[in-house]
Amino acid sequence: MISSASKQGSLRRALANVSWLLAGKGVGAILSLVYLGLAVRVLKSEGFGEFTLVFGTAQAIAAIVSFQTWQIVVRYGVHHVLTEEEGPLARLVGFCIGLDLAGAIAGCFIAWGGVTLLKPLLGWSNSLSHAALAFCFVMLLSIRSTAVGLLRLRDRFGLGAMADAVTPIMRFLGALAAVLWDRTVTGFLLAWAIADIVTSIVYWVCAIKVMPRSFVVADLRKSWSAASENPGIWRFAWLTNLNSAVGTGCNNMIVLLIGIATGAADAGHYRLAYQLSQALVRVSEMFARAVLPEFARSHAGQDLDSIKRLLRRSTGLAIGATLVIVLSLFAFGRFTLQLVAGRDFMGAFPLLLVLGIAASLDLIGVNFEPALVATGHAGRAFQVRCVRTLALFGMLALLMPHFGTMGVAFGILVSSLFGLVLLAITAWRAVTRAGNAPVTEIV
Repeated sequence: MISSASKQGSLRRALANVSWLLAGKGVGAILSLVYLGLAVRVLKSEGFGEFTLVFGTAQAIAAIVSFQTWQIVVRYGVHHVLTEEEGPLARLVGFCIGLDLAGAIAGCFIAWGGVTLLKPLLGWSNSLSHAALAFCFVMLLSIRSTAVGLLRLRDRFGLGAMADAVTPIMRFLGALAAVLWDRTVTGFLLAWAIADIVTSIVYWVCAIKVMPRSFVVADLRKSWSAASENPGIWRFAWLTNLNSAVGTGCNNMIVLLIGIATGAADAGHYRLAYQLSQALVRVSEMFARAVLPEFARSHAGQDLDSIKRLLRRSTGLAIGATLVIVLSLFAFGRFTLQLVAGRDFMGAFPLLLVLGIAASLDLIGVNFEPALVATGHAGRAFQVRCVRTLALFGMLALLMPHFGTMGVAFGILVSSLFGLVLLAITAWRAVTRAGNAPVTEIV
């Protein structure tokens, strides 16, 4: 059983980890506004729209083939850490690296077919389609999810924040270089690609430094045995993959749908508003990533009361943060949009407002999905995401033909509200009735 001190410390550790993530993201958030503004102002509506469509294509494919191995490392690795089993942990790491590589290779083939299909639909030139394909390859092959999981497993969120900050710093420097020497879509794509490569290298260096025993070649070669040592891992892996594809993948596919239906400029306006609203989602993602190990530890110790306590307290904090964010959105949203993109993009403010409110609803439910995943109910989390996604595309079919991009924004808002209610009910039922379910029970 988990001690009383450990129970009281779960939320404290989660908040400390969030503070590290926020420290890394704080600098990144400021820099992201700068490099996003540079891209928007230099490329203008059409060019930024093309950049958006290429980036969205790469992200959609990455989401489809991703196994979210950081979740696998945290979910199953916490048991090996508690029992001090270095060999099984190293084999788990090898298993996850194999999944990352397999997904990346499969993604490269999908990217080749996807770019070939999208080229005539989006009106890409030969040079832009070649740049898009190369960019997709770089994003897919710059794998780091397993390394991210190892740092979170060891509560090295400070080191992870440092590694994470490499991306905005490199994008900022790359954007400056593009402004000076290559003011084209290809120039900005190159900057983003280099940032991904450097970030991946830094993450792996940090992971090897923190947990060198997990990279012993003799154990990595036996990674195939991880499936028998960690019951249910294959089902968990496929469910996290499907969850990523349905969630992140569909969000990026919406950008492609806008680009195909109404053109690159509208896709650029939508993406700009979406990116600014995602600053809110990043806060929720940081909390989710920090709180997942705490749920996993409580579940590993068979402590249902600790899980309930952590869920109640963290949800209360999320509601308070949401109220502050929504008020800030109304007060400073227009100013921020003008500061970043200029007057030419002020028409995107209604989009920003609606998408920001939708993101704030996602923040309220930030803890429910990690609670389901960590307690062995990833299948239920996936089911909720599927229902929410069906509701989203139903709303898009209803609203988009009449209201264009604003119809898309309102569809996302409705699906966020529906998803929050459904996820809250599902999570509380799962934690209350089956909080001590075995690891293999994931549906």
